[in-house]
Amino acid sequence: MHLLVVILIVEEIGRRVLFAYLGTEKIVPKTEEMTAYSVVERTDERLVIGATIPFANEGKQCATIMDAILRVQLPYEQYDGALVRGKVELAGAPREDDYFEAVLIQKRECIDLVLKLSIEGRKGNNLEEAIAHMPDFRMDLIYQETGRIPAHYSKIMLKITAAEIAALAGVALVEEGGRKNG
Repeated sequence: MHLLVVILIVEEIGRRVLFAYLGTEKIVPKTEEMTAYSVVERTDERLVIGATIPFANEGKQCATIMDAILRVQLPYEQYDGALVRGKVELAGAPREDDYFEAVLIQKRECIDLVLKLSIEGRKGNNLEEAIAHMPDFRMDLIYQETGRIPAHYSKIMLKITAAEIAALAGVALVEEGGRKNG
């Protein structure tokens, strides 16, 4: 039993020394370089807006982003007049489904991920009414990364204002309770 523990400790020390020598991946989201949101698609029923955020591998080894999710923090208790959904795609490789296909990032390489928000009216609201009453809200960009380091999730908190969405949609925000949304 003691021999097994010693072997495991020596193995872990050896792995750490090897990784220190060879290096590991280091995925860095460049949030300061994120583009402004713009209209991707507009119909009578739905508005889709998108922004691009660069991800760089500043490490010494290849990295993989295995999954990416844009989780909208707009529960019905806060606002139930719109259905807002988020998704993430690799720039230049749009998908019709909400699946994120894993992507390799070579050392010192940068890729762009596209964040998309789809907004539809809900509870009898048309699109314009839904946007006119919408509050500001947060989103979590959650991504799973791996390489020499075991797979793990990281998260970036983002915010979008009702004023940004309304401006893109060409809709005026409605004053509620003496204050304007946003």
